[in-house]
Amino acid sequence: MSISGTSASDVYAVGADPGDGSGPYVLHYNGTRWRRLDSGAAGDLWWISVTPVEGAFYLAGAQGKVLRLDTFSQHFTSMETPGAESDTAFGAWAADGENVWAVGGDLDRPDESGFVWYFDGSSWTEVDVTGALSGPLPILFKVWGRSARELYAVGRLGVVLRYDGSAWSRVEAETTRTLFTVHGNNDRVVAAGGFSDAVILELDGNSFVDRAPPATPQMNGVFMAPDGSGVTVGIEAAVARRSSNGWMLDQPQFDSIRDFHAAWIDPDGGVWAVGGNLSAALDDGILAYIGSAVISTSVDRE
Repeated sequence: MSISGTSASDVYAVGADPGDGSGPYVLHYNGTRWRRLDSGAAGDLWWISVTPVEGAFYLAGAQGKVLRLDTFSQHFTSMETPGAESDTAFGAWAADGENVWAVGGDLDRPDESGFVWYFDGSSWTEVDVTGALSGPLPILFKVWGRSARELYAVGRLGVVLRYDGSAWSRVEAETTRTLFTVHGNNDRVVAAGGFSDAVILELDGNSFVDRAPPATPQMNGVFMAPDGSGVTVGIEAAVARRSSNGWMLDQPQFDSIRDFHAAWIDPDGGVWAVGGNLSAALDDGILAYIGSAVISTSVDRE
């Protein structure tokens, strides 16, 4: 469901719980082999924060779950959140150990159950963002920021929220369709989503403008590299890249009825993408790599 790391030889992928008694899939790649890690938790994991801060990633998932993964010891800590059993934390992002955010909602109440949680280094609390909207807050799927004073959260109904260090406000967006992921770099903020066909929004001034090429299928994940290149991934293993000329849909790398959910670009320019059957079953996973490295397919159990 999500993938990140620090290099092509230090990669973490997280995903659904296959029900085999070992909890959700959490894989670590060390450049030679993959190893499944035991998180000590149960239930699906939907996200791993993009960049480790103070040696830790934050993992978000079902039943209001947020886990802290210490990359040095590979120890997981289950964090106490304000979430209920029906809540799913779909995204998490950290500026540092005292500024961590998570977003999500209840899939049974998709247009009114959205939440924003904040961790200050001691405890998680729910943040009241109702002043940013004229109605209920729909499910939010992802959160990302340039710093603790510039964050973006995206979700259903084309909702984009921005945090300036003191308050949340709504940002105009050229869509009412679902936005699944937001990411950016020093120059650009991009949100990806859609329904059947793609929405690829870029922040232009004070609003998000759709820059998806014609006939681009729905895109679920987006990642912008520091050098300005970017990638979006979506249904039926679709991939689109961003260059100085804008977004362009890749020729299919392989045929698949499975859908990509998230992507990451490593420091060497390798593109990693994960997903699978994104129906309620969340089975038949897929992990793909496009680049010059030779990636092992061996998986060891912890």
